[in-house]
Amino acid sequence: KKSPPPLARIDIIEREEVAPTSEKRFCIVLSQDEERKTTAVSPDVSVCDNCLAEMRDPANRRFLYPFINCTDCGPRYTITRSVPYDRPNTSMAAFAMCSACRREYENPLDRRYHAQPISCYACGPRLSLLNGHERLDLPPGDAIERTAELLRKGRIVAVKGLGGFHLMCDATNAETVAKLRERKRRPAKPFALMVRDLAAVQSVAHVDTMEEKLLTSRVRPIVLLKKGPEEPSDLSPCDAVAPGIDRIGLMLPYTPLHYLLFDHIHTPLVATSANLSDEPIIREIGELLEKLGDVVDAVLDHDREIVNACDDSVVQVVNGALQWLRVARGIAPLTMTLPFQTAKNVLAVGANQKSTIALAFDAKIVLSPHIGDLNSIEAMEYFERTVETFRRFYDFSPDTIVCDEHPQYATTQWAEEQRSMHANVTLEKVQHHYAHALAVMAEHGMTGKVLAFAWDGTGYGDDGSIWGGEVLAADIHGFERIASLRPFRLLGGEKAVREPRRSALSLLFELFPLDEILQMDNPTVKAFRAGEIRMLHQAWRRGVNTPLTTSMGRLFDAVASLGGVCQRVSYEGQSGLLLEAAVGGSGKGPEKGEKSACLAVEEGVIEWEPMIRALALGEAGIAQGFIDALSDTIVVIAADHPDLPIVLCGGVFQNRTLCEAVLPRLAHRNVLLPEKVPLNDGAVALGQVWYALHNGTESR
Repeated sequence: KKSPPPLARIDIIEREEVAPTSEKRFCIVLSQDEERKTTAVSPDVSVCDNCLAEMRDPANRRFLYPFINCTDCGPRYTITRSVPYDRPNTSMAAFAMCSACRREYENPLDRRYHAQPISCYACGPRLSLLNGHERLDLPPGDAIERTAELLRKGRIVAVKGLGGFHLMCDATNAETVAKLRERKRRPAKPFALMVRDLAAVQSVAHVDTMEEKLLTSRVRPIVLLKKGPEEPSDLSPCDAVAPGIDRIGLMLPYTPLHYLLFDHIHTPLVATSANLSDEPIIREIGELLEKLGDVVDAVLDHDREIVNACDDSVVQVVNGALQWLRVARGIAPLTMTLPFQTAKNVLAVGANQKSTIALAFDAKIVLSPHIGDLNSIEAMEYFERTVETFRRFYDFSPDTIVCDEHPQYATTQWAEEQRSMHANVTLEKVQHHYAHALAVMAEHGMTGKVLAFAWDGTGYGDDGSIWGGEVLAADIHGFERIASLRPFRLLGGEKAVREPRRSALSLLFELFPLDEILQMDNPTVKAFRAGEIRMLHQAWRRGVNTPLTTSMGRLFDAVASLGGVCQRVSYEGQSGLLLEAAVGGSGKGPEKGEKSACLAVEEGVIEWEPMIRALALGEAGIAQGFIDALSDTIVVIAADHPDLPIVLCGGVFQNRTLCEAVLPRLAHRNVLLPEKVPLNDGAVALGQVWYALHNGTESR
C-alpha cells in the first residue's frame, strides 16, 4: 500500500482475517487455472535505470546485453499469448533459462524474481543483421555497431523493437529522408524521431517541464513539441522530417537495443512504423522483406517473437494538460475499474479510423492498443487478431456487441456478421458523435447530462448525411442535437477529403453565382481550371456524388484552401496542422483594416456564410481569425446552457491552437476532456461500451 512495486497498480484493497495455517514460509506457487481470467494484461514499459546501470557495468554478466530486463521493466503485452503472465504463456517459452537466470528467477530477494522475460547471453534471444540479401552472423555488439555505421552512411534500416519494426535513418540527412519518403510513398506526413537523451531533445525542440516528464516516463511516448531552436545545428533534423508544420514528434530510447545503438550514433533518427499505407505495423521479418524489401537497405532483427503488434503512443501537452493522440505501447491495454459489476460481457468494436476495441466484464473495462485505420485486408485481419487475443486473455465471449451506425464501416459489417452467426448475441449501434461524448463521460464516470461539442472529420449521422460539427445535449440514455454546422456538399464525396479545394469551392457555390466565382482572385479558384469549376458546378447543382455534410474538419479544409495554405492533402488532419503552423507564424489575428472572420449561431445552426464571404473576397484574416471564430462559437453556445458540464471531443480538438484559445475562456465552467484516451476515433469503442453498460445490459 505504501511502497508497491514500480509497475504495480492498486485498484482494490480487501482485508480478511483468517485462522493461522501453521505455514513456516511465504512462497509464490505456480498459477492455477482460474474459473475466470481477470488479471489485467500489463503494457510494455521502457528499460529501467537499474538494468541500464548493469548493462553499462563491464563486471556484470549482462554487460551490453541488448535484451536486459527485470521485474520492473521490459516487454509484457507484446510477448503474451495468454494469461496469467507466466513464461510458458509468452514467446519467451522458446528460450530455456540457463542455471544462472534460473537462480535469479527463483530467488525472492532478487530483482528478477519471476521476471518472465529474464535472459542473458547464454540463454536469450539473439540479434542478426540482414545487409541486403546477406544475413551476417555477428556478435551482438558488432551487429549494433554495423547498423549504426549503415545509418551514418545514409542507409535506411528496419530495426525490430518491442511491438514491431521501425524504419530508421539519419534525420539530418535530407537526401536519405527524401529517399525514405519516395520509397514509402509518404510525401508529407511527419516522421517521428528518436534521439539519444534530453540534451538532444533540447537541441531540436522547445520542451517544458511537463513534456520532459513525459519523454522520460516509463511510457516513453512520442511527444509532439514545438520546433526549435531557431538557429540550426549539426543535430537539427532536415525540413523533410515534418514539412510545413511547426511541430515535431520526439521520443527517447526505450529498449536496451536502442540505447546501445545510440552509443555509436549521435544524430536524431527517424523512427517511423514499418508498414505500408493503411496497413498495421509489421512484426515479422518475412512480411517485412516481402512488403518493404525495396524500402530498406538492411534489417536489424532478433528471434524473440512479437506475439501482439503495438505502435508507439503519441501525446501532446495543451494548456497544461495531457492530450493523447494514440494510446498504445506503454499504456494499453488500458484497464479501467467500474463502480459496479456488469452481469453481461460487452465487446465494442469502435470506428473505422484509428480503430480500437473495448471489453467490459465483471467490474472492469479494457481498451485495446491502437489498431489503426481499417482500409485494407491486412488491417482487418489485425483487427480480428486483436479481438481473438483479448478473447483468449480473458476467456471472453460477448453477450453484447456494440458498433457504429455507419453501414459501410468494416467494424459494423463484422459486428452484424457476428450477430447473424450467434443467435444469443445482442447487437447495439451507437451514433458516432454521441459515442465520442460518451467516451469522455466514461473516463469521468459520468451518467448525467452534458453539453458535448463533437467536432471531427466525418461520422454517419442519424439522418443519413455526414455529420462532424455537432453540439449535443447528451446523457447515458441518448442525445439531442441542439446545434450543428450549416450543411454543405462534398464535391466528389471521398475525393473532397483529399482535396480541401473541393470543400472550399462547394462553399463558394453556395454563396456566389458561377460567373462571379470564375472572376475571383483567390487561392481556391486558382487551384482549378475554369472548365473544372464549370463541371463541378454542374455536379453540385444536380447533387451527383455530392453528399451533404456538417463536418467541422471539412470546414478546416475549406479555410485552408481559401487561405492558400493547402489545396491537396496526403494525410488526415494535414490542413489543420498547416493552419496551426500559420497561426504560430503570425502570432496575431487579422491585420488592421481587415474584418474578423466570424461564425454566427442562429436557431441551432452554426452559420459559416459571413466568414466564407469575407475569406473569399480577401476581407478577413485567415488562420488566427478562424480559430478565434471557432472559440467564439463554443463560448456563445455554452453560455446558453450554463448548468451543463461541457465536453470537448472529436479529432478537431487535437488542434492545439483551438484548445489554447477556448479553454481559458471556459475556465469558469466544468470542462471535461479525455485524460487517458484519445480525443479522436481511438476512444469511440470506450463510448460504445459505456452506452451498452447502461442500456439493455443488466448491471448488478
